[in-house]
Formats: sequence, C-alpha cells, structure tokens
Amino acid sequence: MNRKAVMIGIAGLVLAGSFTPASAQVTDAVRSDCRKKAVRVLPALRAPEVEAYIANCLADATATQGTKRKKKKY
Repeated sequence: MNRKAVMIGIAGLVLAGSFTPASAQVTDAVRSDCRKKAVRVLPALRAPEVEAYIANCLADATATQGTKRKKKKY
C-alpha cells in the first residue's frame, strides 16, 4: 500500500466520524439532568449501569424524529 492510499483512507475515516449522530450537541444541562435521573432510579444502580443509563438518556435527548410514512393508494 502506498502512502497516498493510506492518507486517503485516514481522511475518509475522519470525515465519516465527523458526520455521525454521536457528534450531536449535548448541553451540560441535559447531561446533568440525565445524571440526576440515574441517581434517583430504584433499586440503586451500580457504576456500569449508571453509565449505561446516562448514555441511553443522552441518546434519547439527541434523537431526531423520523418522517411519517405515507399510505400507498392501490
């Protein structure tokens, strides 16, 4: 593999990573609200479960609504 192909591959990965939904903006207020919700869950969550809860909460907060499907007229 030559140097040019490697550089093109790296540039492609950087561009693809910059346009993923994971790069959506999450405000500090949303992050702190998710953390507060995780602390209030009963029974109490362990550390890995708290992190998973917060990650799911942030994902729900940044999710975009899909388009409605139109009914087909046959």
